[in-house]
Amino acid sequence: MAWALLKVYALSGEERFLQAALHAIAYERSLFSPQLGNWLDLRGDERYSGFMTAWCNGATGIGLARLDSLAYLDDAEIRLEINTALQTTITHCFGHNHSLCHGDLGNLDLLVKANSTFNDSEYRAVSDRFASIILESIYQNGWLCGVPLGVETPGLMTGLAGIGYGLLRLAEPERVPSVLLLEASQGERT
Repeated sequence: MAWALLKVYALSGEERFLQAALHAIAYERSLFSPQLGNWLDLRGDERYSGFMTAWCNGATGIGLARLDSLAYLDDAEIRLEINTALQTTITHCFGHNHSLCHGDLGNLDLLVKANSTFNDSEYRAVSDRFASIILESIYQNGWLCGVPLGVETPGLMTGLAGIGYGLLRLAEPERVPSVLLLEASQGERT
């Protein structure tokens, strides 16, 4: 929500959207666990033990949102949250499924975005390593969709379309925008 509110603020210039974004960030920060380097998942789903690390919940989504919001809000605390999200994602978030929503390719998009934002060879090397692991997993096990039992589904966020899109983004991150950040394609960027 904070990310979206910052985007609206940038487009409208209306201070109320900035204030709402700052309140949303304060609320998100109240859910942060320094011991786990992650943000609490309030859905109460026992599968996630209160914490999940994915685009849809937890460190990966917070990290992507903070990275994409740097143009509007950039301070030491935001940078620390980005670093924490990156480290948590790198440490805990791969090997479950290949989906964009709560799988490897969605988590990897955080590293791709960090590399493009900071032009950091470390993030590029880690991205390349995880991309190799994901490709080997696909080769060995086939596509692992982000639905119960890994059943193949055509969907974008949890299915084959998203897996294909994520792989295209890995191959050409400068040409293929992040669907998780609602980025525009090259021809639509201003």
